[in-house]
Amino acid sequence: MKTVLFVCGGTGGHVFPAVAVAENFASSYNIIFAGRAAPSMEERLLSSRFNYRHIKAVPLTRNSIIKNLFLPFSLLSCVLGAAKLLKAEKPEFIVGTGGYVALPIMLAAILKRIPFYAIEPNAVMGIANKICAKFAKKVYIASPVRKMPENLPAPEAFADSKKFRILITGGSQGALGINRKMDQIIEKLEKTSIVWQVGAKNVDKYKYPCAVAFLDNIYAYMQHADLIISRSGASTLAEILAFGKPSILLPYPYATANHQEHNARAVEKEGAAFVELDKEPNALFEKITNLMNDREKLSQMSKKASELGEKNRKAASEIARDICST
Repeated sequence: MKTVLFVCGGTGGHVFPAVAVAENFASSYNIIFAGRAAPSMEERLLSSRFNYRHIKAVPLTRNSIIKNLFLPFSLLSCVLGAAKLLKAEKPEFIVGTGGYVALPIMLAAILKRIPFYAIEPNAVMGIANKICAKFAKKVYIASPVRKMPENLPAPEAFADSKKFRILITGGSQGALGINRKMDQIIEKLEKTSIVWQVGAKNVDKYKYPCAVAFLDNIYAYMQHADLIISRSGASTLAEILAFGKPSILLPYPYATANHQEHNARAVEKEGAAFVELDKEPNALFEKITNLMNDREKLSQMSKKASELGEKNRKAASEIARDICST
């Protein structure tokens, strides 16, 4: 049985595409995932489903030259630890989705001459993949996504299909920029059903009936929303498209290499979303009401989103098939 080592972590945008591809490998492959130890998000998401191995990884500390002076020494230690893992597991090949968590394994693979494949889920390539791309057997520019659940019952807040249903999400922690803009316009949005995920630390600040700390069954809300307002990380955006939903995207302004805006602009260019930046004047109300009053435009955006979502769904199986055939 061939062993395949997947390495990912740091954000869902790196973890979920790796899972989507791994799920498309035949059962004849021994799948192992590598990532940081608890309390890392990748261990929480992966260790109960896959064989999971611990590695050490260190991020580049932005805006701190002093801390980065020690980075080469820390990275060397991480690469040596990754090399020990590769020696123990003897993978036939490695699949990484970029990010600093994947870098030590990819560098160790180069040193040990183990074939590896890189997947870049964002519209702009991250530093780790840039460093290792020329050594990779293949680089896939895609945002693979799993097939989303279907026929989920409508949550109570979205039970009235005659009302325009808006899901606003900034992730489990909420998004400051989205929250500020929504706070200015929420009371003007009449004749709508709104669910606004403000984040646990913000729920006492935004005392609106539609404001919630966290959504356990967020896929049900996504499936039944007419419009989604969100950040534009790779995994979140891939899920929005997988559900074929029109969206208004507010990219996180401090994302590495501004990759969230690049992601959002790529979808906007295809006609599936509108983009609004945190620091721009608040035109969110106008964007929402224009879509509420133009069902034809909303339908066109939904169609474009579905087409992009289908492309992402196919990417997972196509990448897995391509890797297995080379």
